[in-house]
Amino acid sequence: GKEYAFEQGETVLQVARRAGINIPHLCSLDWAPSPSASCRLCVVEVEGSPKLHTSCTLLAADGLSVSTHTPRVLRARRAIVELLVANHPQDCLGCERAGDCELADLAHELGVRTRRYAGMKKDHALDISSPAIWRDPNKCVLCGRCVTMCHHVQGVGAIDFIGRGFRTQVGPGFAAGLNVSGCVFCGQCVRVCPTGALMERSHVEQVVAALGDPNTVVVAQIAPAVPATLAKGRGKDQHVPDVLARLSAALKTIGVDAVFDTAFTADLTIMEEATELVTRLQTGGALPMFTSCSPAWTNYVETHRPDLIPNLSTCKSPQQMAGALIKEIYPRYKDLEGKRLVIVSLMPCTAK
Repeated sequence: GKEYAFEQGETVLQVARRAGINIPHLCSLDWAPSPSASCRLCVVEVEGSPKLHTSCTLLAADGLSVSTHTPRVLRARRAIVELLVANHPQDCLGCERAGDCELADLAHELGVRTRRYAGMKKDHALDISSPAIWRDPNKCVLCGRCVTMCHHVQGVGAIDFIGRGFRTQVGPGFAAGLNVSGCVFCGQCVRVCPTGALMERSHVEQVVAALGDPNTVVVAQIAPAVPATLAKGRGKDQHVPDVLARLSAALKTIGVDAVFDTAFTADLTIMEEATELVTRLQTGGALPMFTSCSPAWTNYVETHRPDLIPNLSTCKSPQQMAGALIKEIYPRYKDLEGKRLVIVSLMPCTAK
């Protein structure tokens, strides 16, 4: 009963989202080149049509009458979520995504409280081979977001759908580990995963152990993006230097001996790379010269475009430079006799 304007080529899902109408969905990504329509959660009723339509593929048209939350639509969505939950590990309390799981949010929104379906459970092996990303196929809902991101956005293609029927999962070819795939550890698959199927590898336990060891000196370095992101999330009145100071104080409160700002070595990286560029211009080195600050980008070149390796800068990333400088210079000002020096990096990048 309400009219909405649309642009040519827009889908009903896009129009509804712009209008503030939430149509639940798992597989659709705003920046994907085409919708996959695999989750079926975004179904809507169209006047004059006997079947439900996926709003992520239904093009908006003049005079199209769409109902987004009818009893029939809600029953269909609830049934889909019930089936997903029935085949999902029931370890929400211990899951890394507890409190930030889209499947759990959907179950709450649609009133899924009891398990009406029972059957065989997935029993895929966990993939903890990667130094950056852990994969739990048992928590995968086969939405395909990670596949879309890896193939069509990042252009890497390290993972895809493998297997058939109930044994279908998302992973590297031949069910190998991520460590021997073409994965560059960019972490974009983790960013779009709605559940805990893909997670950054956590090092919290090692940090806690180091903080509790009297024979270990713990030093932290903070990337500029970390306080900048926290400041943005806390409101416009928060300034990045203030957030950095509070973050440093928090780290020292829990036992970190010293905190350094990685922005200093970011400046060093600029100086080193500028010097290298001038040298290449003067001596006829490989051009153009690409920065090597991002481990994911460096991995991508080495794995997928080895022809461009000569174009990479030989400089370390700011994080690596800071680590090297702290290891070399910090002991000159701090008595570390008989103690181990551990450097903890607070970075916004999964590959780092």
